[in-house]
Amino acid sequence: MRTTSIPNDFDALINAPKFSDDPIGRRQKKRWHLIAGDIYKSTSIEALLEARGKAEGYIHGLVDAGHLSTRDIDRDYLILCIVQRRREFLHKLLSEFGY
Repeated sequence: MRTTSIPNDFDALINAPKFSDDPIGRRQKKRWHLIAGDIYKSTSIEALLEARGKAEGYIHGLVDAGHLSTRDIDRDYLILCIVQRRREFLHKLLSEFGY
């Protein structure tokens, strides 16, 4: 992951799910922003995996409740790709510093 891609990836991640513009949707979007922040604040592979699990669980819950579409494979693929790039970045960074 190039450092220049971090803001772009973060913006793409927080905008991946499309929430409704009502009080429930705004609350869901706020929660999603917190989860996306956890992904980008992760400083270890373990913390990243935990944040990824939260993201997956949250998206699955919203899909199961009917708040998000089950057919939005682009959303799911985008989230997985961004998390993988973050994981590769952390792995490389930690390896360079001998962790």
